[in-house]
Amino acid sequence: MNKRNTLVSALALALGSAFFSTASIAQPADCTGMGPMGGQRAEMRGQRMQQRQQQLHDALKLNPDQEKAWSKFQESHPAAMMQDRRAERADLSKLSAPERAEKMLELQKKHHDAMSQHVTALKDFYNQLTPEQKKTFDAHQMQGPARTGGARGPGGQGRGQAPEAAALAR
Repeated sequence: MNKRNTLVSALALALGSAFFSTASIAQPADCTGMGPMGGQRAEMRGQRMQQRQQQLHDALKLNPDQEKAWSKFQESHPAAMMQDRRAERADLSKLSAPERAEKMLELQKKHHDAMSQHVTALKDFYNQLTPEQKKTFDAHQMQGPARTGGARGPGGQGRGQAPEAAALAR
């Protein structure tokens, strides 16, 4: 009976190992997220971002003067630049190490400039809001999975909480 249990356990272990190892075999060698699902994820992320921005827009109840600043704020969002950066990163593999480093520095400068423009547009828009609209905007910006304070990781600390805030939440 003992040999039979050992044999059954070994067989189950072998089958389980074979089953779970097929997932790694099925993955492409270049697992960069740009495969068949990579584009779909990016598209879904873009749709979610648009939905959240529309929810914010509706919650703010902007007047016509504020709409102009809202448009500038939306146009300045660096998310549009991310598509360009992905294409440029794909070309990096064709460069030598020093050329790649120079290209990465150039990309970082572009991103910094885009973020600076976005922060300026954000400040211009934010300064046109009423105090109640500012509260709504601030609350909306702090929503999302990374800032909800849910239990994640060791110790159940939320990613968006300071350690002392996470300790108080427990």
